[in-house]
Amino acid sequence: MSNTSNFDYCVQFGIEAVREVFHLALKNEDLFPHNLPPLTRDFGGHTATVRVRLLDDMTDSADLSFQDEKHILFDLPIEIAVETPDAPDPSLATVTLQSTVRAPGALATWPVSGDDQLGLEFSGITAADVEVPALTGLPTLDAARFVAALHTKYETLPSHSFTLGGNTLNIYDGTRDATLIPGNKAGNPEITAALENHGGKQYLRITMPLHANVTVPVTYASYGTATLWREVVTGGGTVRVLMETEPADDPLATTIVFDNGGIGGIIADQLEPLLITQIAAFAPVEEPWFDEDSARALIRQETAGYLAPRRFPFYTPQSGDSEVALETPVGFLLLANETLAILMNRRTGTAADDAAPDDFRGTHILALALSRAVLDETIADAIAEEFPGLASGGHRIETDEGDATLQSLSVTPSDPGSHDESEGHLWVSGEAEVHIDCWPDPDVSFDGPIFLRLDVTETDTECSAVFRAEMGEFDAGQSCCDVFVDLIIPIVGWIMLGVIESMIDRVGGELAEEFAGAQERQMQPIPTFVVGVAELQACLESVQTSSQGLVMPGKLRIRREGTSFEDLLEGGDLPRP
Repeated sequence: MSNTSNFDYCVQFGIEAVREVFHLALKNEDLFPHNLPPLTRDFGGHTATVRVRLLDDMTDSADLSFQDEKHILFDLPIEIAVETPDAPDPSLATVTLQSTVRAPGALATWPVSGDDQLGLEFSGITAADVEVPALTGLPTLDAARFVAALHTKYETLPSHSFTLGGNTLNIYDGTRDATLIPGNKAGNPEITAALENHGGKQYLRITMPLHANVTVPVTYASYGTATLWREVVTGGGTVRVLMETEPADDPLATTIVFDNGGIGGIIADQLEPLLITQIAAFAPVEEPWFDEDSARALIRQETAGYLAPRRFPFYTPQSGDSEVALETPVGFLLLANETLAILMNRRTGTAADDAAPDDFRGTHILALALSRAVLDETIADAIAEEFPGLASGGHRIETDEGDATLQSLSVTPSDPGSHDESEGHLWVSGEAEVHIDCWPDPDVSFDGPIFLRLDVTETDTECSAVFRAEMGEFDAGQSCCDVFVDLIIPIVGWIMLGVIESMIDRVGGELAEEFAGAQERQMQPIPTFVVGVAELQACLESVQTSSQGLVMPGKLRIRREGTSFEDLLEGGDLPRP
């Protein structure tokens, strides 16, 4: 594995930074409108207006977690209000459902003003991708809702008096029909209902005040009560009472009991078919309804519809050096340490060859890595420019103290523990021929470590860093007789130091300029601005050298509209709990 995989650079962020950018993105109405325009839907033949609202505040806060290498799982508080003005039950005219849904967003790259940008998008989401762990606002299925619907339906019927063979049957519902003759009996009883379970099904037991006026074949008049049972079914966003269907079970058959005794039982048997026919006219008793399954289905559908066109940027690589072009940001999520890794500048292969890098962030919120290949190229370019004679066999160095010919020089990034050094370093080795009058020219070899340091200057508003190279202990040997050691070693030491210092100035300076040493001047390890979301500022705090290249851990400042995250925290105005 590698810190940079098949790319030149890699920036890694902790999940905390990703969360903060996401919460700031949620505050942008262009990216995530909190109130969508009303949507028109049909529930059981009732036209409804659906209003979708996204929440993210101290009470209902959004969150995220890393799902796999390419997907982030978002927890989004969603409120859906369903308004049905023609609902038979007025209490169902508005139903407000609320849930913190869970939906995946995918890492994706798209161009913005000609520059590649890494962000999160939801374009491929479907209702099946949305989880609804829990929800509130479900209406309670009780008899009172159906009674209200029956009262409403009663008032819409053209007549409440029915005739069969000269005999008349009136149905009453309190004082809702004052034209009936005779009027309702004392107390003006209304239609009532209760929910009951029979044989694993739910039924509505309905009682209706009646009056019968019979003239054929006998004369009989009496108030009474009809009792009937009708099955209640739910599904498809509605609840329905099957008023048109008489249950097949005898115990649930429609019955009429008259107040007056005598032949009332016989009269009731004759009038029950008429009553059953007229009860069917109450159909449909149907309401927009959301049982748990249908409510979850609605929330999944509307959430997917809300998210599908959404996306928000997270990383736009920028460079302050016109010779250092940053491109092709590719993201991977490293689950073990909850790290977002962003690779830049593909060195080998194609997108099909891209693989997740190692997680080098450690406990830092931010870290930047440069590949071994980039570091080797930088060192080689610096040596070639500073000592061009090496290409033709040797580079002449002339000083007042003495002259020498540098014959070879190599600088190798090395791991901690190598060369008996406890920390990572650049291992420098080379050979030189020292020219001293009257003596044979001695060949001198030298080697030793260079440690890269990062000097950080930080204020309340800025953070900058400059590379510094620190030379470790070097060894020098020579091929002449020992008698000349006392004379040769000081000269060799000076030449070695001159070589090292020159290399440090060139290589260290180039690293500082090209690789985020002075962030305000050159390549920035993160973008200074996430379009429409936030201003970001990195503060690199140290540099670590290894055989893989360089790693620079640091921290991150996040600002929204000129206000830093620290300012928001101090003022108690964080965008999330």
